[in-house]
Amino acid sequence: MLVPLKQLFLIFVGVTIGAAINYLADQLPLKRRLSTPLCRHCLSPIPPSRWVSLNHFIVGHCRCGNKPSWRSIIVELFAAIFLPLVNQLTPTNAYFIVLSLLLVLFFLIIVIDIEHKLILNSVVIPTTFIAFFYGILTNNQDATRVLATGIAGYMVMLLVFFGGKIYQKLIIKNAKLSSEVIVFGMGDVRLGGIIGLTTGWPGLPQALVVSIISGGIVAIIIRMNRNYKHFTILPVSPFLIAGTLIVILFR
Repeated sequence: MLVPLKQLFLIFVGVTIGAAINYLADQLPLKRRLSTPLCRHCLSPIPPSRWVSLNHFIVGHCRCGNKPSWRSIIVELFAAIFLPLVNQLTPTNAYFIVLSLLLVLFFLIIVIDIEHKLILNSVVIPTTFIAFFYGILTNNQDATRVLATGIAGYMVMLLVFFGGKIYQKLIIKNAKLSSEVIVFGMGDVRLGGIIGLTTGWPGLPQALVVSIISGGIVAIIIRMNRNYKHFTILPVSPFLIAGTLIVILFR
């Protein structure tokens, strides 16, 4: 009986975490600070009973009739599923807590990057510390080796960043596109360091290879779309994080 109760509790906590991810994904990119949640349409304060998007189906929508976005609902459902699942996959409480925090921050990075094409330092900094502790806890490596792999990941992505700059000057300029088009940002470089801390060695090159393959497949699919526009900006973080998760979960 205790196991089902524990799973129900984790589902409840997962939904709450999903609501927190939605709140941060809405607040941080635009305001860079935390404030009272507001309705996107009428800008009236959202009461606590509606902070969780799934509650809208119980207590009703905002007085202006605005409904929660599909993103907010998907995030809460995903968090409700992943937390009990992670609990089943982790052997110790410390492992469970650190991995759960890391996944929450990874998911927040993905949501913000997809919607705003940003990877914020306010999210990167805590993710770096959690990734460092995760690397020490799970990779059977001392702090020095974990840091070395993190630096290696950062340097690899920094080379890609400069390669993107060269590509931007040569190709995009010739195509007469806006100079504001960013092929690769420093947020992606910092994320490379986080991947190195998380996966350790030899997990880092494996994660990068999986990221490149998955990103290439998605890019090909998008390019086959009739509505495809040249130089469509594709967020990199979902593929980097997907490669990282595949490596740490299946090694």
